[in-house]
Amino acid sequence: MSVVERVEGALALGGVALDAMFAALRRVEPDAHACYVYDLDAVAARARRVHAAFAPLQALVAYALKANALGALLEVARENGLGAEAGSLGELEAARRAGFERSARVLNGNGRTPEEAAWVAGEGVHSVNADHVAELELLEREAARRDARVRVALRVNPGIETPGHRYVATGHGEAKFGVSPAEALAAWQGRRRWPHLQLDGIHLHVGSQLLDPAPLEEAAGVALALRDESARRGAPLAFVNLGGGFGVDYARRDRLGSSSDGGEFPLEDYAARLAARVQGLGLEWVIEPGRWLVATTGVLIAEVLWVKPRDGRRFVILGAGMNDLLRPALYHARHAIVPVRPRPGALEPATVVGPVCESADVFDAAAPLPPLEPGDLVAILDAGAYGAAMASNYNGRGRLAELTLRDGRLTRVRASESPRDLAARDREERLEL
Repeated sequence: MSVVERVEGALALGGVALDAMFAALRRVEPDAHACYVYDLDAVAARARRVHAAFAPLQALVAYALKANALGALLEVARENGLGAEAGSLGELEAARRAGFERSARVLNGNGRTPEEAAWVAGEGVHSVNADHVAELELLEREAARRDARVRVALRVNPGIETPGHRYVATGHGEAKFGVSPAEALAAWQGRRRWPHLQLDGIHLHVGSQLLDPAPLEEAAGVALALRDESARRGAPLAFVNLGGGFGVDYARRDRLGSSSDGGEFPLEDYAARLAARVQGLGLEWVIEPGRWLVATTGVLIAEVLWVKPRDGRRFVILGAGMNDLLRPALYHARHAIVPVRPRPGALEPATVVGPVCESADVFDAAAPLPPLEPGDLVAILDAGAYGAAMASNYNGRGRLAELTLRDGRLTRVRASESPRDLAARDREERLEL
């Protein structure tokens, strides 16, 4: 069930009307035409839920920062028992600023840099998921310089196909991620080559936005089989990182009612089956959910700039564009679009677009919407993950303000970017050749 609902005719998040939130932003940012808002109480509830689901495994549940690395949100995740999974130096720093202990930080990524390797050797992490064997040399070198010991899991590409858009499938044979099982077994068997690394883990992440746990359960089977074979070769493994990929039900067209499209990922059932399957094996576990935790807790509020009829079609042009929410253009994703205070009238198809000079700047080609007028507000739902995190300044557009709601208190945690803010990055600095 979505965290949005109708309160006295207005669409509300966490019990607070979205138009009241937007009006509050307008008082400090008069030129705002769109913004993100997140219900941190809902984030906390989902964090507690996922933590409880995997408690029988005593798993480190490391929230994937790439979904949304807003500092206020990270603090809520930490306060409710989660760790942090980073994919870059910037995300490592964000995790540290949010107060995650070194034992709760995990580093991913397939293009490891010397700076990232130096960071984990100096600052400490629970583990690094190494994407290829040559990366171990870099990690060893940086760890040796600091006389540190870094725990490492090898990311294995298991050749598992997953449904959905090919851009979010990461475990098939053509994907850029991971090493082959044979390479991993050889590296574990020869791990004495890297004395400053504790190379005793396996990492698998087969894809994102999964509603059926079958591919994840297949990946767990691959991990256990590799664990058995590595032990047979004299190189026992101690922990398994199964990644994330837990999906949410974007397909539901009316997020204010009950689901008719299968619902979200069966989190508790999956966790219970996994715990029963691996009971008594003595393994440590890491899980890396991202989207599942935050997608449904955030909305993108956008002002209607124009309504343009043409040849029997209705185009609704919003103050938010593909630079603010890229998923529809990149993945052909469809988010429910709901008027904040609907006008009377029948629902009719509308092509909902942004103001960016690209034909791909379309949020929905046929959204069922009532009559709309310029100045009305709509909410693009389930935008808490991969929304602001993937935003850009394309077309010279500043990134949007981000608001949080907690215990009924509304806070602007990030201001919008103005043209002046964008211009401030420009500089001329002569470099020596």
